Amino acid sequence: MRDAPQLLIVAAESAPWTDAVMALASPHRRAVVVAPKDEIEVSAVEVVVGAPPDLVAPITHCPGLRWVQSTWAGIDAIAHFASETLQITPLRGVFGPAMAEYVMAWLLAIERNVITRSSHTHWSPSPEPRITGKRLGIMGTGGIGTAIALAARLFGLVVSGLNSDGRAVDGFTNCYRSADRLAFSEGLDYLVSALPQTSQTDNLIDHELLMRLNPQAIVMNVGRGNALVEAELIASLNAGHLRAAVLDVFREEPLPSDDPLWSTPGVHITSHTAGPTPDQAIGEVFERNLKLYIAGESLNDAVVAGRGY
Repeated sequence: MRDAPQLLIVAAESAPWTDAVMALASPHRRAVVVAPKDEIEVSAVEVVVGAPPDLVAPITHCPGLRWVQSTWAGIDAIAHFASETLQITPLRGVFGPAMAEYVMAWLLAIERNVITRSSHTHWSPSPEPRITGKRLGIMGTGGIGTAIALAARLFGLVVSGLNSDGRAVDGFTNCYRSADRLAFSEGLDYLVSALPQTSQTDNLIDHELLMRLNPQAIVMNVGRGNALVEAELIASLNAGHLRAAVLDVFREEPLPSDDPLWSTPGVHITSHTAGPTPDQAIGEVFERNLKLYIAGESLNDAVVAGRGY
């Protein structure tokens, strides 16, 4: 059909980022904003933009679809659709600074006893331990992991990384491949997971790995919940091996009110708020990728088919 849309912006009417994306797309493609459950003519659609859970149906119903721009960093719900003919781009290059703030803020708050100190009602001159010289391991050495590593090094931490093949990455003292996760975790004082959700990242943080960490280590998960075996984390905390766990992501979200994590001493739950998405970032990433798409070039941030990220 002559006036059928070529680009779908899938979002609730209140989503503030849609105006920017529409302004960028309209000069190049016939674009419309639709609610997730709207039924429209999709025979001419070649691009869709939106949150992954809202895009499953459009992806399956648009026969000429060539590019999907996610408004989230995590694309678990749609990664399996990536192919030689369909490029899927996560919201990359956006969350590193916010995640670095989150990790360092929690690490310092726990190690320097900030909250407890603030509630003291008597003089207590005993010093708190410093983090300088201690060992931090980061699972995932992409944009988020690298931003955390660079921030941590400013505080004098020794930073190791874990990635699929052990390749060297700027900001890390050394890197291990995923198959060597136990050697990577040996003697760490702090462990941070910034991993995507794939079958290869399932259950990487288990009892065996946790036992390799130094006594009183701190564990943080800002990636995806599938990487952590929650019951084994709880057991490590209850046994006194770990000092604390800061968890932003979970296998089931929202985390059920009766989940034992809520009542486990030493667990801090932050309800998937570690990396809020700045609205303007969606337009900036879309514009960057749109220029490449219009030029007929490959999108640099596209998911690798079959890899999941």
